[in-house]
Amino acid sequence: MRLAAQAKMGYYPTPQSVVSLIKNILVRNGKGNTRLLDPCTGEGTALKQIGEMLSAETYGIELDTERGRLAKENLTQCLITDYMAIRISNQAFSMLYLNPPYDWAIRNDEVSASERYERTFLRNTIRYLIPNGILIYLIPQVRLDKNIAKILAYRFKDVKVLRFPEDEYKTFKQIVLFGVLKKRAEHDDNLARYLTDIGHCKNIVPFLDKTDCEYAVPPSPAIKNFLFRTTRIDPKELEIEVSQYGLREKINRLVKPLTLSEQIKPIMPLRQGHLAQLLACGMMNGVVFNKDGRIPLLVKGITRKEVETRTEHEDGKEKIIETDKIVITINAINKHGEFFTIS
Repeated sequence: MRLAAQAKMGYYPTPQSVVSLIKNILVRNGKGNTRLLDPCTGEGTALKQIGEMLSAETYGIELDTERGRLAKENLTQCLITDYMAIRISNQAFSMLYLNPPYDWAIRNDEVSASERYERTFLRNTIRYLIPNGILIYLIPQVRLDKNIAKILAYRFKDVKVLRFPEDEYKTFKQIVLFGVLKKRAEHDDNLARYLTDIGHCKNIVPFLDKTDCEYAVPPSPAIKNFLFRTTRIDPKELEIEVSQYGLREKINRLVKPLTLSEQIKPIMPLRQGHLAQLLACGMMNGVVFNKDGRIPLLVKGITRKEVETRTEHEDGKEKIIETDKIVITINAINKHGEFFTIS
């Protein structure tokens, strides 16, 4: 199972029968837009079905390219990237559907301890859930250790743990945990012990298809600048974006000097030295007019560096001093073809 899990990146989609049972437990609570998030969405099929039932927007993240492409077709929006390489608005989602990879996370160095993905995904994605938002957390029962139990007890209330239906439970001994995010985190030692005992198989856990409970999914808040994007650039997506909207005009606007037809509005009036520098730097190359706007001049500015050398004598010693000097030269031609230089 270990090699198979690595080959498919620890991906085990939620069985259709389980998704149907989860849907039956959820109800929509109130009017307004509702956003759902699945940070390891696979092909997006589970979240799509729940979203359709709740009339909600569905957002997913998937690392695998092929599964991510399918999820893009199934969900409102899907990012094909690592869930840690994203920028998402905090407290923006009404429901967090979490079916993390069943494997160990890669260590960043030789000193840090490795963690299970079941824990890291939970810890790192809770912040996207709104207060009173619903968590749906699917993991193997034995992975509900004391660390995960403490996180759940500290952040969630009204927690209920259910086993997959008997036939599905036999395969990987999976459970689904429902919880409501507390408005204010606080310790609950009794709940932490209860959940830890479930992970040790010391408590009886009812089957999902033989329970009677309900969780109300609240509407999502209106967020003016809602964020849901990756911090990485997908070359193929960039190619599509450029082909649709173009890029040359934006680049030219950034690197091309302003033309005389474009208004330049300095804060303070420009002095003659400022105008000379603009001319010399090429910012005003072309046709200019005198202050009356009648006499045209074709101008071209040039800057060059010259080195001035002088010799000083002090205490019988000779000192040679070199000083860099920027020389501004402006060449101009009037309408009669007369050429002159200002330096």
